[in-house]
Amino acid sequence: MTKPINVESIEKATNKNWKQWVQELDDDGARQISHKDLALRLYKQLDGTIENHGWWAQGITVAYEQHTGKRVPGQLANGLFEFAVSKTVEKSRDDLFKQVVAWFDGHTELNGSDPLRPRSSQTPKRSNWRCDFGDGSKFSATVEGGDKKSKLVLAHTALPNKKEADNWKTFWTKTIKVFADNR
Repeated sequence: MTKPINVESIEKATNKNWKQWVQELDDDGARQISHKDLALRLYKQLDGTIENHGWWAQGITVAYEQHTGKRVPGQLANGLFEFAVSKTVEKSRDDLFKQVVAWFDGHTELNGSDPLRPRSSQTPKRSNWRCDFGDGSKFSATVEGGDKKSKLVLAHTALPNKKEADNWKTFWTKTIKVFADNR
């Protein structure tokens, strides 16, 4: 059993303690059904009772799967892993994104892996630098913000196992400091 990561927020949003949730889900046979079926069941159950009931249905489903040992924090229903690290930086979105692009384009390897298909894009709300890796995982550096302050999010998805996810998380946590410390 893994301790679910968002139990307190679930309890607050639903006005039901985690022990009650687990008992009800266990009594309803939730351990034997798929992620999709459990999320759909909770979606219907929560409809009309709380705001953003779809989001909470997913959150409860993931927490329950962590509680029962079907997955660990950061693991998706398909068995792959993902995570994100973020930092608010005292720079405009444009300036920070220029720094992000220059830094990533200046590296032919990241954490011992070659970035494949590096690319960048911008919308009115966010700027992205993305790449893929040989293990099938995908990475994005996203900048959102205004003229004085921006948020940088480094997200890595489709990682094959927890060990790789932990390794990359350590690398990206160190990397994000480069942008926060470089004013």
